[in-house]
Amino acid sequence: MDLQNQADGVLIVLDDVDTIDQLDAILGTRDLLFQGSKIIITTRHEPLLRAYEVCHIHKVGNLDYNESLELFSWHAFGQNRPIDGFIEVSEWVIQYCGGLPLAIKFFGSSLLGKSLNVWKIQLEKLKAIPDYQVIEKLKISNDSLQDDHDKNLFLYVTCFFVGTDEDWVVTILDGCDFYTMIGIQNLIDRCLLMIDKHKNLVMHQFVQEMGKEIVHQELPKELGEHSRL
Repeated sequence: MDLQNQADGVLIVLDDVDTIDQLDAILGTRDLLFQGSKIIITTRHEPLLRAYEVCHIHKVGNLDYNESLELFSWHAFGQNRPIDGFIEVSEWVIQYCGGLPLAIKFFGSSLLGKSLNVWKIQLEKLKAIPDYQVIEKLKISNDSLQDDHDKNLFLYVTCFFVGTDEDWVVTILDGCDFYTMIGIQNLIDRCLLMIDKHKNLVMHQFVQEMGKEIVHQELPKELGEHSRL
């Protein structure tokens, strides 16, 4: 019996792929899959996909306002919109999360079933002290950078250069013995950095807070000794 003609195609999902070896393990044998099979790959490292002939690359952006509010509401209220009395505070959370699904789901779940007063107190705390449970999860992206050069470049950009012109940043950091253009591209490939239409460096609020926390943890009780003072 010819199984290739008798069986339906299969759907394979590879989540959070980070190395070429992980892709080789399955894509190297894709000719053995049934006709019509589909492979979906999620990764923070877009260049990995360029090693193979893929049909379509889809960049997942941040959620817009309506998507964010719906996702938050399902986790905070068990329905697709905020309950009466919680609309204003829900909108503040949505603005604070900046369309990042990880943060939206986390805050929605953490506030589920709590009173409005507790919500307001929690949000006041967030204004002063970022929630480091979210930031800790985001450190996975920083840890995945391939070498200390890119990790150090990320910290310098985080602390000094967010919102500044790319060419100016390259000029400054090249003078400090960085391979800046390559490093910036590596940060973009890891979804840690973006370049806007004005050629300014742009970083999500939580990613920037994550970088600053890495610096803070070097010497948490001796602020004057921080490496990026």
